Amino acid sequence: MTSSENDLLKEVKNSKAFLRLEKNLTIDLLWIWILKLLKEGPKYAYELKQEIQNRFNFSPAIVTNYTILYLLEREGIVRKIEMRNEIERIDRKYYEITELGYKLMEEAENYIQETFNKLFDKETKT
Repeated sequence: MTSSENDLLKEVKNSKAFLRLEKNLTIDLLWIWILKLLKEGPKYAYELKQEIQNRFNFSPAIVTNYTILYLLEREGIVRKIEMRNEIERIDRKYYEITELGYKLMEEAENYIQETFNKLFDKETKT
């Protein structure tokens, strides 16, 4: 990549339009990232925040995680479970994805794929 191409790429990535796109696909759609992780097994809110940061390279505020988890729980997409430690005290509040959550992820994947195909001139699924 030439120096001018590199400069142009930096300009694009720092543009307001690109930064909005990045925010819309990460923070504004945090629920989908959370469900992706919960498909791997139950996790607690802070653990979700850490995994999102480590694996997906963005960092939502912890209060945002709790808000999204609350809304997902209220809709029946996730449920809170209690895990007890060795002395039978509740250790942490974990969240797990429900059957509705799995179905939501399936439909979200289809929708995102169809949208991607429309935006980038790919064939849509038949």
